[in-house]
Amino acid sequence: MKKEKSSLWEWIKAILIAVVLAGVIRQFFFAPILVDGVSMASTLHDRDRMIVNKIGYHIGDPKRFDIIVFRATEDKDYIKRIIGLPGDEIEYRNDKLYVNGKAYEEPYLDKQKKQIADGPL
Repeated sequence: MKKEKSSLWEWIKAILIAVVLAGVIRQFFFAPILVDGVSMASTLHDRDRMIVNKIGYHIGDPKRFDIIVFRATEDKDYIKRIIGLPGDEIEYRNDKLYVNGKAYEEPYLDKQKKQIADGPL
């Protein structure tokens, strides 16, 4: 009888440790995200699922064209691409992106631009 209680207690401890560890990982390191909308097409699609690294920008700064997730409201996260960094001057001329006067390609928009050009708005 004592061996059964010991075995049961070991299982309970293992499950509790796993739950606490999963909670800590979820809260501080990684989080599941569901893409809601088409604003990031064609890179990310509506209803795509992803795992987000929550500690990356505590180690280093975000870079131009990184995709980030941020809290927009208390109950809503947004997924966006960084185009400008602090102090940058952003401009669109003739359907071309300029950052601080330098032109940048946006290959992630090519498919979407073609769909818009070929179809109704």
